[in-house]
Amino acid sequence: MAPPLKVDKISPPPARLSAFLYHTPHVLYSLLLFMSVTLLLVYGSFYSLGVSANSFDFTVVSLMSFSIPVILVSYLVSNISWLWDGRYPIRYGLQAGATGSVIILITILIGSYFEDPSKGLAFGLGCMGGLWYLTLRTHGSAPARIAFPVSLLSPITSLYFLWDGGLTEDFNFGILAIFALSFASHFFLFLVDSPYKKAIGVSGTKHMSAFIEHFSTGDGRRLTNAIREICQTIETKNSWISIRKEGKTVAFLAVPGVHPGPVGTLGGSNLPSKIDSVLPGLGFAFHGSSTNDHNPLRDEDLTRIAKAMVSASEDATYSDHSYPTIKEGEVPSAYVRGIGNGTLIFAKPGDSDDILPELAARLERPSSSANGKRILIDLHNQEGWGRPPLAAGTKEGTSLEISASKALELSSSSSKGKLKIGVSHIPGEDLSRGIGPGGIRALVMENDCQSVENNQRTAVMLWDANGLGPGMNDELQKGLHGSVDELLLATTDNHYVNVKPGGFNPLIDSEGILPIAKQALEEAIEDISPAESSMGTVYVDGVEILGQGKQDKISAAANSIIEVARYSWLPIYSSATMFCIIVSPYL
Repeated sequence: MAPPLKVDKISPPPARLSAFLYHTPHVLYSLLLFMSVTLLLVYGSFYSLGVSANSFDFTVVSLMSFSIPVILVSYLVSNISWLWDGRYPIRYGLQAGATGSVIILITILIGSYFEDPSKGLAFGLGCMGGLWYLTLRTHGSAPARIAFPVSLLSPITSLYFLWDGGLTEDFNFGILAIFALSFASHFFLFLVDSPYKKAIGVSGTKHMSAFIEHFSTGDGRRLTNAIREICQTIETKNSWISIRKEGKTVAFLAVPGVHPGPVGTLGGSNLPSKIDSVLPGLGFAFHGSSTNDHNPLRDEDLTRIAKAMVSASEDATYSDHSYPTIKEGEVPSAYVRGIGNGTLIFAKPGDSDDILPELAARLERPSSSANGKRILIDLHNQEGWGRPPLAAGTKEGTSLEISASKALELSSSSSKGKLKIGVSHIPGEDLSRGIGPGGIRALVMENDCQSVENNQRTAVMLWDANGLGPGMNDELQKGLHGSVDELLLATTDNHYVNVKPGGFNPLIDSEGILPIAKQALEEAIEDISPAESSMGTVYVDGVEILGQGKQDKISAAANSIIEVARYSWLPIYSSATMFCIIVSPYL
């Protein structure tokens, strides 16, 4: 049995909110579901209300009364939502109608218990008005001045058809309930939105609606525009390692100064695939010193960063020098590898998620004992979620800094050899295992010395994934043991895989992916041959990112919304219900 996932419950990322979301069915299935539930409501009403009229006539009239207004309003909103730059597919309205029918049936049964099912029906239509208002604001991004009158259309129309010329008192009670509960929904959203708007400066319902649209359709235009209102523009530090064989680039290791998030294909998410076509040879999009605060907003910024790195590599000086991999520390640990004219520092973060740039700057600072340029690569093979990033000055950050310093010192005095490189790539997306479109890439570096005993092979296995599931580090190490002297497991931290409900979707199922991993490693070993490399850093200005501290603010604000909603919905809707009960005798 795998050990439990280590989760930080204090400051969870907003991606966890996706656990409360689900994909609504296609419009045809939504229509069938709505009509089935509505038909159940009609027959429930027939027996609860004790209708004496012809059952067929009542069924037809009632079915039309409950269904046609919902369908028409759904169609209307779906076609006019562009007026306020919103989106409300017909299936949203049908799902709201199906949920409303269930609520109405429940209120009829409650009314029957008190021997007044018609009032239960009227109150249920009021609940439907409140539900319409909620979905229009949170799913359709409709402003209050539009959402409120539109939310009244369907329930009032149903109320008119059912009681035209009949129960005047219940009709009036229904009107009262519709207005009261729609206003209650308005007040509820105003209340829960206040902490988010105060902290972030933008309406939470606006962000929620845009996020739901992206989650449902993959279209991130509105969410990007919403985030752009709070973003900042920075200059990014981007590192690269180019590897050539016979003058031709066979592998390009990119370490962008941006983060591959937040989710799906939005912003920096799916970064490896977005820059792969720009990189020469086989591209490796490694994770650098960045956090969710460094999520970029525009694909064009990713392209500019990739082109800048490639351009810098074309005029660089290449070298075939190589040094063995030196490991220091346990958790966190540092692997130092001299290659070409510089040194790679691979950091294994332990349970921490990401490494702060301030710590990376201390690890990469020049030193007389170092071999040229230093570049930090975060292996991002943690088995936790939402844990704070490694920071300078913390116990874990200091431990990593000490381990890297020792490894760098040992590396500078180790046996120098000739560089040999082998690469391989097995593409294939498998979200059930947490693997993105990039599949798995293998890089094998050999330190070829005159004395065979000093030869060493180091392999880096890079999965297009977001961290590792519980126990995966040990299981993969055991399964791949013996092929090379040092095996480094890494992920791209691609948030593309986080589209699954729950947000975090790490690499899992070691037994299922081991055959592919072994194949990739074997192919990379077979590809080993003399090579030369160069590395450097390039700065790109004008990159739009989420911004410093915005991730924490959004997380705190989102958590505040949940807490306020949890403790406020019952008093608000109970008060609206009591108001209707108190006023009803005077109608």
